[in-house]
Parts: sequence; structure tokens; C-alpha cells
Amino acid sequence: MRLPLCVLLLSALMASGQNRQTPSNFYSRQKEVALEAAVSQQALRNATPLDDPAALDFVQRLGARLAGTLPEPRFTYTFSLIANDQDNVLHEPLSFPGGYILVPASLFLAAQDEAEFAGMLAHAMAHIQARHGTRVATSAVVFVGGTAGLGSRPNASAPLSIAGLARAFEGEADLTAVKMTSAAGYDPQALARYFGRVWPDNPADPARDTRISEILGAIQQVAPSNFTDEFPRIQATIRERSRN
Repeated sequence: MRLPLCVLLLSALMASGQNRQTPSNFYSRQKEVALEAAVSQQALRNATPLDDPAALDFVQRLGARLAGTLPEPRFTYTFSLIANDQDNVLHEPLSFPGGYILVPASLFLAAQDEAEFAGMLAHAMAHIQARHGTRVATSAVVFVGGTAGLGSRPNASAPLSIAGLARAFEGEADLTAVKMTSAAGYDPQALARYFGRVWPDNPADPARDTRISEILGAIQQVAPSNFTDEFPRIQATIRERSRN
């Protein structure tokens, strides 16, 4: 879940007048689902829908398979395909509080196999399951408005604190995705393999290598799995559409 989305969440949160007595998350699960409709629709207006029933069916079945590995309570996941990913280097699906996920066509082309695609989809679903979006938005209100959220002087460290929280949530989603993909019968190393190939190496920023290292460490705690690969057929269809 990319940090700019939190700006949308923060605006909706402040407008809704939530009770500021629960610092960890101002939103109930029910209100989080209600928020999803408004925020996802705003994102859809900036995206180009991709009409491919076979690809959407594949994503929906894969999503259901991955969701089945999550503990209760869990959200109901809804998927849509989009043709553009707005300069998203990792081609990460856009995840929204409440269970809505936009999957870019570029992810089908960037993933080498179904396990890599599943790892990225599981990562997006893990953000929703852990309620990262509304937790970051809640923290933004606390940092900007003070603990009470009203009449307090803004905290000068807010941007760094929120960015740090978002980075921590990325790592948390990675570890959950490893468990989800393994439980669903996929190679859990696929997510690390995808990051290593697609994420540009930047010696000045250790984030890439740190996340890959943490993923590989988490894999030691899950059992190896066997998986079948339906992905090449869907990938070929998306590639052909992208050429037209």
C-alpha cells in the first residue's frame, strides 16, 4: 500500500468526525468497509479499466484461495483490473481499506510465474487484513492534531513518523504474504525473487535488500509447498492485449 493513498484516507477520516478515544484505529471494521467505497471510486476515476473476463476470473479465484489462508475475522475481497499502474515501480496492486484491490496489467507482465503473482496479490491482501490504511490515517491525525486530535500543535516529526510506520507495515505485509502463499500451495520464495528482479538496486537505500533478507528469514519458518501453474496462459493473453 503506497503512502499517497493515506492522504485520501486522512481526508475522509477527518471529515467523518471519528471518536478520538482509540489511538490505534479510529475506525470500526464496519466503518472501514464503508470508507472503501468512497476511496476506491476516487482511485478508479484516475485509472483505465481493463476488460478481460478470463484474467479477472483468474484473479478472483486466486484471491479466494489466498483469503482462505487468513484467520477470521477477515474482509471480503473485491478485485478489479486496470490497464495502468501510475508509475508504480513494483506494479503492486492498489489495496483499499475494506477489501477492494485494483490489479494492474503490468503485474501480469512483470511476474515470471503464478507464484510471484500470488506473492504480490497476497501482499496487497495482507495490508487490508491488518487494516494498515486506516491505522496509518489514524496515526496521521494523532501526529498532526496531537493525542486528543483537537486544538493541539502539530508534531514536527509527523511526516517521518508516518513514513516509518508505513515502512514497518510493508515488512509486516511481506511476512504475512509468505505465510499466505505457502499455505495456499505456492513457493514462498517467489516474493523475494520478484523483488530482487523488479526492484531497482539503490546502494544508497537498503530498503530493497532489507526486505528481501527478512522475507528469506521468514521462509525458514514455513513448510515447503508444491504448486500448479495456470499463470502462463493468462500472462500470454495480457501480453497480447498490451501490444494492441
